[in-house]
Amino acid sequence: MKNVGRWTRVSAVALSVALIAVVGGAQWSSAAAAGMNATYNGGTINLAQGWGSAAVCAVTQAGTSCFSSQANYQAWLSSQLQVEDALVPDSSGNCSSGLDLYQNIDYGGAELVIFVQSIWINLSAYSFSDELSSYKVGACAVSMTDAANGGGDVYPGATSPGSDVTWIGSAWNDRMQSVYVY
Repeated sequence: MKNVGRWTRVSAVALSVALIAVVGGAQWSSAAAAGMNATYNGGTINLAQGWGSAAVCAVTQAGTSCFSSQANYQAWLSSQLQVEDALVPDSSGNCSSGLDLYQNIDYGGAELVIFVQSIWINLSAYSFSDELSSYKVGACAVSMTDAANGGGDVYPGATSPGSDVTWIGSAWNDRMQSVYVY
């Protein structure tokens, strides 16, 4: 009887260690997959792990697509404007241009374009948190904050439709964590 009890305890410990390894592995996998997947060059990339050679990524209702050049993005954008619902949820087209976020001043570096409306976009999912230096607001007003999910301080600069900011300023440069397109 003592051997059965000992065997049960050893089995329970072994099972616990195995479960911890499996659960820990699942947590690691989900942490690695926490970013946004995007189509790029016929494949898929996890933007939270970096953009690779992508220069522009567009976030739409249909998903996220990345492009190796501005010319490739513009060609895709022209084709998508014919199918407007792929870009914006409101088919009336009142918000047909996105929020263009740029990594560097004067619209340089990587570019993230947000077309999705009415939800907070956490820039960390796109490897873009603490990266924003310049931006162009499309046809809809935006809000930007220095914490995830719209938390923290609200950016006090120009956020109305058509705003065009070549440098976000020293107080907010590389500080943005989330954006919202109205």
